[in-house]
Amino acid sequence: RAEQTIAGTRTLAAAIGESGDQIIAKTQEITRGQLSIAESAQNANIALSAGFNTEQFERLTTVALKASIALGRNLPDALTRLTRGTAKIEPEILDELGIFVRLDTAVEKYADKIGKSAGSLTQFERSQAFLNAALEQGEQKFAAIDPSVENSVASFERLGAKIEDLGQKFGALLATALVPVA
Repeated sequence: RAEQTIAGTRTLAAAIGESGDQIIAKTQEITRGQLSIAESAQNANIALSAGFNTEQFERLTTVALKASIALGRNLPDALTRLTRGTAKIEPEILDELGIFVRLDTAVEKYADKIGKSAGSLTQFERSQAFLNAALEQGEQKFAAIDPSVENSVASFERLGAKIEDLGQKFGALLATALVPVA
């Protein structure tokens, strides 16, 4: 399943002229290795399929990292909530991260910014309005958090991600060896 998810990232990224492997690597860099490759790819796929660009996904990843530190939450869960909540325009998912976005306010602000009426925005533009509002609020709320400070939670999450990555690689090798036998 992990290989399939990573292949999906490569395909979705190629459709917008980006490299899936670079997106995954950047996610790993931002989170300092606290996400497995499969978790990074899965969240990237949600963002890319929602029409988010790589810069927006990197900002989401940074906000999720800082929110997880500030709130003592699990990083993979924080990133999944932030990515899914913004992609699906579901404010209640973001509420648990302390990010409270009102869709109508976000839509009006975005419409003013691009010179349209709020009622004339497309679904994609409404999605962008919600994403922008969530990013702005998350970046403001968690601006004081320094994600470079090492702590035991980060160390354990990094260890867990490495174990998951190794398990995925071992499983792929094992499957390759067992397929001819089966």
